[in-house]
Amino acid sequence: MHTVLSFIDKCKKAQNGGADGATMERVETLLLKYSQMKAFPDDLHNLKQNKRLDRNSKLLTLSPILGDDGLLRMAGRIDAATEIPTYVKHPVILDGRCHITHLIVKYYHVKAYHGNQETVPHPPRMGDLPEARLAHHQRPFTYTGVDLFGPLEVTVGRRREKRYGVIFTCLTIRAIHIELVSQLTTDALIMALRRMAARRGWPRCLYSDNGTNLRGAHTELKKCILELDEKLLKEGATSYGLETTWTFIPPASPHWGGAWERLIRSIKAALKVTLKERAPRDETLLTLMAEIEQMINSRPLSHVSVEPSGRETLTPNHFLLGTSSNAPTLGVFNETDTYLRKQWRISQSLADIFWKRWVREVLPDMRPRQKWHEDQKPLQVGDVVLIVDPNSPRNVWPNGLVQAVHSGKDGRIRVVDVMTKTGLLQRNATRVARIAMGDECCGSTRGGGM
Repeated sequence: MHTVLSFIDKCKKAQNGGADGATMERVETLLLKYSQMKAFPDDLHNLKQNKRLDRNSKLLTLSPILGDDGLLRMAGRIDAATEIPTYVKHPVILDGRCHITHLIVKYYHVKAYHGNQETVPHPPRMGDLPEARLAHHQRPFTYTGVDLFGPLEVTVGRRREKRYGVIFTCLTIRAIHIELVSQLTTDALIMALRRMAARRGWPRCLYSDNGTNLRGAHTELKKCILELDEKLLKEGATSYGLETTWTFIPPASPHWGGAWERLIRSIKAALKVTLKERAPRDETLLTLMAEIEQMINSRPLSHVSVEPSGRETLTPNHFLLGTSSNAPTLGVFNETDTYLRKQWRISQSLADIFWKRWVREVLPDMRPRQKWHEDQKPLQVGDVVLIVDPNSPRNVWPNGLVQAVHSGKDGRIRVVDVMTKTGLLQRNATRVARIAMGDECCGSTRGGGM
């Protein structure tokens, strides 16, 4: 085909300068169009007629569009990303069974020196991601989600007082920062923001729930949030000439906060059990919050290698501290330590309790969500997973690669073989959690959400 097109160009007396490169691009486009016409004739017809795809179309979940070159492309979710080429934002859709597709895959496989499945990209899905989620080369916490939790009881002398938590989530690197306040007032929240900014840097944009979204919140917490002065909060965020905008998501739209809500909700759930019927001192609670912050910021964001010599898994702490900073635990603690007089042992015991609750009850539910009309995706060979072991040391996140899956009589995956740095392990499917890649870690959100 290249020879034919070259001959036609020469017959048309085309200029020689750059003709070969342009001809190759035309050849590639024609071959891709031919492949798409053979594989997706109905979908192409509907898109050209500006009609909706059939409900049974296998391209429905990819939100296909017709590019300027006439090729069928995936809409994707990263339109807001800057300095990203079009072919990355809107990759061409091809049928995996087509011979042309096999040739393309083989070509790039050889070109990449036979890269394994760890180098295969995970394409994004569902509604477009906003700029805040795609802010590459920006300081951590430049775009930040804010939420509140509590009340938490502390012991002051012989009485008990209430404290509230303010949790800040970096929308780009998924790191968290926790502050405590003694009361939920506008002034207290602004001071918590200033303490966070003094250590993490001032955010460019802040996003938080509107009070009416907190349907499931504690009654007292909800009442206090509704009394917060949004105007004063915005003024406090922009004081001293700092260009910080505070955006409150629309009422009755909790999915707009999907980027931080799911992570925060899981932390709240584990904290609620950890501090149930316990009222530590202020210093102990502060230490516990710092330990929790360290745990969450040490979690893996992606998978790199299961080889012993493989490089370290990327975590939020790599962006904050330049290293994973997996601080070693100071010993073995249990619930009996919570009744001792040594407050540091109490804080470490509570941190261990939180860790075990997180690993046993929360982590398995942090699997990537699918669209609302789809079932939970089962584990499969090649999935990157975390080993769920409540008895593992704190801040240790063992991960691996699924090598084989074993189904039960009902056809569902019940047991998996996982290759880790220490060897091959066999685990019940309920004891592993698939690592969420990219945006999957926050769950699904509709288009326009955070």
